[in-house]
Amino acid sequence: MKEEYSQTQFVTGLNEGTTPEHFFIVTGHNPFGGKATEAKNSEMNGHLLQKIRNSGWHHFPVTGQCEDHAEAGYGVVCTRTEAVMLGEAFRQDAIYEVLDDQVILVDCKGKDDDETIGRWSELQAPNS
Repeated sequence: MKEEYSQTQFVTGLNEGTTPEHFFIVTGHNPFGGKATEAKNSEMNGHLLQKIRNSGWHHFPVTGQCEDHAEAGYGVVCTRTEAVMLGEAFRQDAIYEVLDDQVILVDCKGKDDDETIGRWSELQAPNS
């Protein structure tokens, strides 16, 4: 998987203490690690949000960012199987699992092993 996936920091609008203990981060941006237009990314994230809402999962906005690149997405409380299927449906190489303050990079294609990239509490980027 791309190196920048393991260098991502996250921005949420959540107050401290309100973050679920176990959730997944999924985006509709830049399918298969490519580059899509801003309009296409916005459209795909809108479809993702609709699918999440239709499923009734608790969710909240999360933006992943690395250096000068950022992708809006959602923290979703669902099962791992559901999250991977969601990532696959939106043609993502990987999603993030957050469990007990650990951020785990999960390959949607099942080719690479899970990779713990750090502690959620330390990977929070300042809201800017």
